[in-house]
Amino acid sequence: MKRLGLIFGTHNHLPLGQDNEETERAYQAAWKPLLVQLYGFPDFHAALHYSGLLLEWLDEHHPEFITLLGEMVKRGQVEILGGGYYDPILPMIPTNDKLGQLEKMTTHLRVRFETRPRGCWIAESVWEPSLAFVLRASGMDFTFLDDSQFRRAGAGDPECMRPAIAEDQGKIVSVFPIAAGLLPSVRGPEELIAALEGLAGPDPAGVVTILVDGARLAFPEGGLESLLRLAGEAAEWLQPLTPTRYLRDCPPTEKLYIPSSASAEMTEWALPSDARSLFREARRRERDPGGIGRLLSGGHFRQFLTRYPEAGLMYAKMMYTHVLVNQVRGDRYKKRAAQNELWRGQCHYAYWHGARGGIYSNPLRKAVYRSLIEAEKITRATEIFAPSILSADYDMDNCTEYLYQGSELNAYIHTRGGSLFELDFLPASTNYLDTMTQRDGQAQERSFSRKAFLDHFLPDGCTIGAFDAGRSVEAGDFVGGLYEVVELNRSLPEVLLRRTGSVRTADGLSQPVRIDKRYVFRPRSIDVYYEVANSGAEALAAAFGVEMNVSLATRTPESGRIFILDEDRKSEIGLERSEIEGVKGLLVRDVMNEVSITLSSVKEFLFWSLPIETLSRCPGGEERIFQSHCFVGQWRIALVPGETWQNHLSVGFEKTPAP
Repeated sequence: MKRLGLIFGTHNHLPLGQDNEETERAYQAAWKPLLVQLYGFPDFHAALHYSGLLLEWLDEHHPEFITLLGEMVKRGQVEILGGGYYDPILPMIPTNDKLGQLEKMTTHLRVRFETRPRGCWIAESVWEPSLAFVLRASGMDFTFLDDSQFRRAGAGDPECMRPAIAEDQGKIVSVFPIAAGLLPSVRGPEELIAALEGLAGPDPAGVVTILVDGARLAFPEGGLESLLRLAGEAAEWLQPLTPTRYLRDCPPTEKLYIPSSASAEMTEWALPSDARSLFREARRRERDPGGIGRLLSGGHFRQFLTRYPEAGLMYAKMMYTHVLVNQVRGDRYKKRAAQNELWRGQCHYAYWHGARGGIYSNPLRKAVYRSLIEAEKITRATEIFAPSILSADYDMDNCTEYLYQGSELNAYIHTRGGSLFELDFLPASTNYLDTMTQRDGQAQERSFSRKAFLDHFLPDGCTIGAFDAGRSVEAGDFVGGLYEVVELNRSLPEVLLRRTGSVRTADGLSQPVRIDKRYVFRPRSIDVYYEVANSGAEALAAAFGVEMNVSLATRTPESGRIFILDEDRKSEIGLERSEIEGVKGLLVRDVMNEVSITLSSVKEFLFWSLPIETLSRCPGGEERIFQSHCFVGQWRIALVPGETWQNHLSVGFEKTPAP
């Protein structure tokens, strides 16, 4: 007699920083209908996962949903799944954070639903073999991965019809293969039931696992109810099960060493755009799951951290914050509060780019930075804190970075470009250099990130339009060139950087030029003293520009406003691209955070203001996403051999309520 077990369910998530209205739409369109339909078919068993952030949102906005879910758990219809509480990519975070997030979710579910989860969901199916040990140490018996990951380990069709054993350091965990080809978004109810019947056979351990993102559960109206009804009518051969019930009756005995891998979508988007096209074409040609196509692995999650340097910097911030949090001693409440903010900042959506925005989403990145900065602030609370400059390989690039940590400002210097790459105003818990540069092959790409105190020598005739579009070619080699630290005073605190580079003149010759750049840090401001020296034997005439980027939440007056400062007066300019002569200072008003940022120069300058947007692919096509405002001050310098040009720039912060 033929039979088939069916493990059916959804995994459901709330990205940190997602708009409340968008979450409510997902609730009304997907999460609520699924649970209500399941409730009407008590003999249909399901496995459901809800991330910790989503559970918190449901508790606050729809407690009736939690009540209904709890009833279904108690009657044994639903098995609730654990996981990392704040939806981290588990292999990306330190081991004690892995264990902590898994235990936090377990504790929450045990208290809320009076049941301890025996299995868990792994975000984006990002798997590394060492997770077997971690999951077992957290009390997990099982998890789920895509069947494509099983096939990359050499599994054939029979092995994709039952769970396997994953092992690490003598610890084992069962892994169910998710049948990607049977997801409801691929097949309708009748077709799905027919496909399941075709897979039924005499093997009592045969099982198909269908676990889909609940927000993307794509049935036509009435389709889910139809599926549940058809499953009931097929009870003679189809048995919906919870994972724990299945494992109790049919524990796996075969080991499978699944290589480091991830979901199909993740492995595709981890590749650069040209390689991604080749990968798609190769997969299209090799559709037979038993053919060579099953061995195509694409990229891995960690490649996002190098493809998108902004993701790498966010990861560096997270790892650095992890160190700070774990240095807290003697105050467990303080450590727990800091740890919780750190874990929130590990929510994975902002660390990678896929079809739904990811790192290009300004709100998601800002939410991550806010949590990480809050964690850092908690570690400093009630302690005697002395501002200083630390030297460390912060971003793990085998270079030393210089980190100013003040009572109200963090300012991090990279010797590449001699620029600031992070600028945190702690009272607002905001990194104002949380910027984004287009790096997805959809628009003109820049070879350097949009940060602060970037030193440009602009070619003759360079226009604001050419600079904005990335069509201008640097006349100097300072933007991405390495600066050396000439002086470092950790206690004052200040640092002097120097680079001897070259500038291409109008006649095509290369002229040696030296830039000295001294950063002096104060409680709420940073002074930067410039000295540009003509080191060559010929006169130098050039346009020297300094770029400063400021990241706000949105490109609206409700989020930010820009003013030109003129002695005791200020005049507002629009948020569109603009060019103004004879400027000595400007004021950027972060309306949402009630912060005023003042940028000033001793010497007047030609001022360029450019709103920065990026193109991101989304289900409806491409969308333009505001990222930051770019400000460039320019000066015409003319130097005879041995002569120097000097200027003093400053940036200051003030927390000021709206008038």
